[in-house]
Amino acid sequence: MSTPPPELRELQRLFYGAISTKDADSIQQLQPQMRSTEHLSFERGLSAYQGSVVGKLSRALEDIYPVCCRLVGVQFFTAMARQYIRRNPSQSHDLGDYGEQLPAFIAAFEPAASLPYLPDVARLEWHWHCIFNSSDQPGLDLAALGQVPPDRWPELVLQLPDHSVLMTSPYPVHRIWQVNQANAASTETIDLNEGDVNLFLWRDQYETRIDLPNVAEWQLLQAFASGAPFGEICAQFEHNDEIDVAALLPIWVQRGWISGFMLGLDENS
Repeated sequence: MSTPPPELRELQRLFYGAISTKDADSIQQLQPQMRSTEHLSFERGLSAYQGSVVGKLSRALEDIYPVCCRLVGVQFFTAMARQYIRRNPSQSHDLGDYGEQLPAFIAAFEPAASLPYLPDVARLEWHWHCIFNSSDQPGLDLAALGQVPPDRWPELVLQLPDHSVLMTSPYPVHRIWQVNQANAASTETIDLNEGDVNLFLWRDQYETRIDLPNVAEWQLLQAFASGAPFGEICAQFEHNDEIDVAALLPIWVQRGWISGFMLGLDENS
């Protein structure tokens, strides 16, 4: 693909600034370069583009954050989304990439302060969206792992599934997420005082999962996620009676929590 000439790139920059953030300087510089018609002035034409872009981005956010939208209502969510869009213009041609900063935005959005769990629900939805749309990943190559000499096992870096996420929250956000699915049959009320939750979000072939590791599993998941070699992890939990790394490893491999490994500069997944 050829690179557009500098004058076209500048025009594109001005047009993007005018429709995405309504930058006054961009609008002022853009107007003399745009052709109006008898029935459509520059201002009305620009407004139509602005409305189209904002509308599409707003609908994209609703698709990515349906539970948040359901919790606050469409009207509130749309108003919040429009403020977010003005401050966070899209940086990608793919609408699926848009909205990563919305959880942080919600956390600082004063009208949503009465729903303190909402930012974490949004975080869960963003992670779910990314994992659900990630590329397929083959399972652990057991034959290749079996060829690793025993004396080199301490060097192994065992890997969690690609795009998997370890997430914590002081609220039962997984339950809030579950009962607010479009097809959810439950109408139960969630107790926000249920306590902290540790969530492991990952993709098991074609299924996106939210697992709730126990305390021992959570500690070991964090160790694997850090990229520490297997020998260091074993040494770390050597005197922990609740975590038997050797016993848990084959269970995790069968479960799918371990999906690849690295040995030195070589990688297998």
